[in-house]
Amino acid sequence: AQLSASSSSEAAARWGGSAGTSHGASGSQLLRYFVFAELPESWADMQEPLLEGMCFTLKYLGMTLVEKPKGEDMAAAAIRRIVATARVGARKFQKVILTVSPRGISLQDADTKEMVENISIYRISYCTTDKLQNKVFAYVAQSQESGALECHAFLSPKKKIAQAVTLTVAQAFQMALDLWEAAHAGR
Repeated sequence: AQLSASSSSEAAARWGGSAGTSHGASGSQLLRYFVFAELPESWADMQEPLLEGMCFTLKYLGMTLVEKPKGEDMAAAAIRRIVATARVGARKFQKVILTVSPRGISLQDADTKEMVENISIYRISYCTTDKLQNKVFAYVAQSQESGALECHAFLSPKKKIAQAVTLTVAQAFQMALDLWEAAHAGR
């Protein structure tokens, strides 16, 4: 499926406020806090494949803790820290299959097929394609274990793939909202 990138190189999907309790944000928080990047006109065509999950093969660069759940400046600074740390280490980056669905993001090791992490859509507060490091996709999520806000960064083979991951997360947020609204209609 073809995704068009938004006009901004920082195509971002985000919702404000905290990522919620250990049970995630409630539906009403979801309704109040969603702010979306421009979705492509082909959005309606993307719904069916997205329900099952759209997969991207990326290299995991690392994670850093952040103070705020959202913001372009916060994300850019976090990505700079992650990239600087990644450049210092002479290690091979873990290749992962990142799957985006209305349930959230799942990470699977591309070589061993072992599940690395499953992040609920309700725990993700921000995602972006970095303006300067335009092959880097990053998201901010609240850790289920510690409650801390973590920024995770991934290197994609091309700028357009990083943008496609970001737009796909935006579409997943929209679909999660649509599903929530449908489930709570008439209450």
